[in-house]
Amino acid sequence: MHWVDRGQEPQGLPEVRARYTTKWIEYYRHKLGGKPTDSYWRQFKCQLNRSFFQLCGYCEVFCQTEVEHFRPKSKYPELVYVWSNWVNSCHACNNAKSEKWSSRGLVDPCARTRAARPEEYFVFDITTGRIRPKSDLSVARYLKATNTIEILRLNAYWRTKQRLKWIRFLSHVFGEAQSGTAIHPDAILDISSREAELSSWTRSYLQEQGIDYSGE
Repeated sequence: MHWVDRGQEPQGLPEVRARYTTKWIEYYRHKLGGKPTDSYWRQFKCQLNRSFFQLCGYCEVFCQTEVEHFRPKSKYPELVYVWSNWVNSCHACNNAKSEKWSSRGLVDPCARTRAARPEEYFVFDITTGRIRPKSDLSVARYLKATNTIEILRLNAYWRTKQRLKWIRFLSHVFGEAQSGTAIHPDAILDISSREAELSSWTRSYLQEQGIDYSGE
């Protein structure tokens, strides 16, 4: 997970929000009426997908877009049609998180402040393929990071296997480079870009190897 600039909300969303939010609030806040069945957020998933470079905002893999409500619909019905509450998600992450929420909140991939960004919470361990909380976090921030990992199942076996496969590929490529096959700087920028799949793991690998990728 890394920070993503979601950008400005798309045209047409304010009108949808004004028309459909009330009944979500009435049902979940006041127990009035039936459970809403509208899902007009799907009309905006192409814009959301572009904002996230076609990557899942949680696990950084290319995905078919599902609009994930960061703060769940059942607990924050007023945010159902709020652009800043939507995360581009793969099916696995969306299904794992569902309506789950922690009393301490979760780490937001689109956090508004630098201190709240995922990079300030997590270490990407290239030896195990596991994401883990930084060791110097406060108790509250450590629990927030841990809850995020557990709820989203970010260290599921198949995920760590996928990451380790990518790291082995990087090791092979850069091992060849040390043997005399030069890697163009633009190629390093491409694979470490936030637009690239699993880029947090790529950047961690490059840092471990002392390779400059000129990224934040």
